[in-house]
Amino acid sequence: MLSNPYTPDFGSLCVHFKNAFLVYVFQSHEEDDRKVRRREKNRVAAQRSRKKQTQKADKLHEEYESLEQENTSLKREIGKLTDEMKHLSEVLKDHEKICPLLHCTMNFVTVPRPDALASCLPR
Repeated sequence: MLSNPYTPDFGSLCVHFKNAFLVYVFQSHEEDDRKVRRREKNRVAAQRSRKKQTQKADKLHEEYESLEQENTSLKREIGKLTDEMKHLSEVLKDHEKICPLLHCTMNFVTVPRPDALASCLPR
């Protein structure tokens, strides 16, 4: 029989499609492997990121607690110093009432001399 140029050669077409299919399957398998490796790499990176974020949050929490303790301590110290200031103010106010130096007529001297101050002191 004479071969018609427009009639396909099914034998060579089958071999061609078979080869193309095998190449496609091979490439598809390689792409799947790449996807699996990429997913695994991404999963590990996400775990690392979450761990780092947790460590940062823990560190901030520790710092917060430390600052809270320091703040409480400083407030206690402020309270003690305020009480001491009130006490010393009362002591000073009581002293001012009886201090001979504050009531001495020599107070107006610009440069106090020991003999001038001695005259104001009780004997």
